[in-house]
Amino acid sequence: MRVFTETQKFDQWWLLVLIYGLLLASTIGLFLGISSISENDISEILIERLPPFVILAVIALLFYSCKLKTKIDEKGIHYGFWPFQRKLQLAAWDEVEKVYIRKYSPLTEYGGWGYKFSLSGRGKVYNTKGNMGIQIVFKDNNKTLIGTQQPNAAQQVLNRYIPKENNYEN
Repeated sequence: MRVFTETQKFDQWWLLVLIYGLLLASTIGLFLGISSISENDISEILIERLPPFVILAVIALLFYSCKLKTKIDEKGIHYGFWPFQRKLQLAAWDEVEKVYIRKYSPLTEYGGWGYKFSLSGRGKVYNTKGNMGIQIVFKDNNKTLIGTQQPNAAQQVLNRYIPKENNYEN
């Protein structure tokens, strides 16, 4: 295999239930408020209940559309969260000191999922779920971890482009 591609979403059932449940409750509250008042008081209800509905709708839309895209090819490792990063970041092979697949703890090492910075020197992380990632150590000692749900397929492509001594955790 010459190219590895992966697209991940925030699609955990509990997260979707939480977000869409809150959106549904907000929608019901908005319509019950509007239907139970006179026309003179409608602006007051809209001022109180519309902002939480709009905020939850925007959050739900962002979670629905957000995708972590990863591609490994002859140029390097491309990665990023769409729609926030329309052009993927590139870790070019000549900038990479080491790259390997590793198990990690999203909560204890990085404080959760998403795009985060570690305050303890672990670098940046891009992840949506799980605990396996592609660890990149750059020649300037910066680090980036990209979550993956396909560690074996990613490792096969890494074996093609990176010398063995730079392709495993030491």
